[in-house]
Amino acid sequence: MHKIVLMCGIGVFGACVGAPDDAAGAATSVATSYGFSYRPMGFARITPAGSGCRVATGFDSASNLSSAVTVSCTPGHYAVNFAGLGTTSGADGDGGQAQVTAEGTDNTRCRVMSWGGSTNLTVNVECNTPGGTAADSPFAVLYYRSTQPSSNTQPANAAYTWRPAGGAFWPYWDYNSSGTHNSVTTLATGQYRVTIPHATFINASMMVTAYNGTSGGAVCGILGWGSGYADVECRNSSNQLVDSGFSFSYATTGPTIDQQGAHAWFNGTSADPSYSAALGKVTCSPASVTGSRSGSLVTIIVSGDLGSWDASPFLRASLSSGYGGANYCKVETLTVSGVAPNSTATTTLRCYDAAGTEIAAPRLTFTHVTSDASGPC
Repeated sequence: MHKIVLMCGIGVFGACVGAPDDAAGAATSVATSYGFSYRPMGFARITPAGSGCRVATGFDSASNLSSAVTVSCTPGHYAVNFAGLGTTSGADGDGGQAQVTAEGTDNTRCRVMSWGGSTNLTVNVECNTPGGTAADSPFAVLYYRSTQPSSNTQPANAAYTWRPAGGAFWPYWDYNSSGTHNSVTTLATGQYRVTIPHATFINASMMVTAYNGTSGGAVCGILGWGSGYADVECRNSSNQLVDSGFSFSYATTGPTIDQQGAHAWFNGTSADPSYSAALGKVTCSPASVTGSRSGSLVTIIVSGDLGSWDASPFLRASLSSGYGGANYCKVETLTVSGVAPNSTATTTLRCYDAAGTEIAAPRLTFTHVTSDASGPC
């Protein structure tokens, strides 16, 4: 098992690929811990610029720096830097993929503007009001990557793809564990089918985030899925179907694959047990994910034997995508209690349509990512 370093860091970083020219930040404090991952990955929870633009929680599998995850920002524009996660490889899949979920109690939403870097990896994020104005917002961001293997006979247990506006295919940002590339077909304006070859197991984490775009961009959500495919829908702030870029990911175990955590499909009433699962510290140890709704507020609880492999803090973040159309969901709170083998993370979420109107009975996909991989049974 590869040993890596976790960071809760805040700091300043220099110029990097794709970072906003006017980005600025200030160094404060850093907390360091250790964790494990089977693949290059990182995640962070970022506070808004108005509260100092800092990394509230940060994990970076590629660096042992005291501030391995840093952020710079102006209100509404953020550059999150993961030290050492960049790559110069031109191999298929090595561009990786990024997902973002806004946090907070208003209807501000966030999207990925770009990501990349040859040494450090920078994910650029923009947050906007439904009308398109850049807006200050906290958010969670996740990045991971895998190298596309040779074609094999195994079912696909993980996949991701990046579709830019216009629909060009770039194998560097496309991965399928079966060694056969995914594809994206336009069904109609703003509606797309992501074909995931050899993905026969459909109880999986599904995430989608709108990519780039002008005037506040679009909102993208999961329209539905079946064996070997997932449908995506994107709309603008007027709730009209529009062509949009997006980042999409799929994994059957954990939020990426083999990482402790959970995924769920909340069907409007509960976390459907046929399409939801949790992965504990040891593969066969008990872990569960459940969900409920009170009014328009959804509560997802991930509990069981989840925790660090050493004495370091066990870090977490929650992400969500709207389901059934181009809706977006926000994490309002994430609270944690207990320690392994009886730890509990409670996430509350609220969802909105593309125009920013609150959805009374939301459906959503949910992914809970952590800083440590699962071990063998």
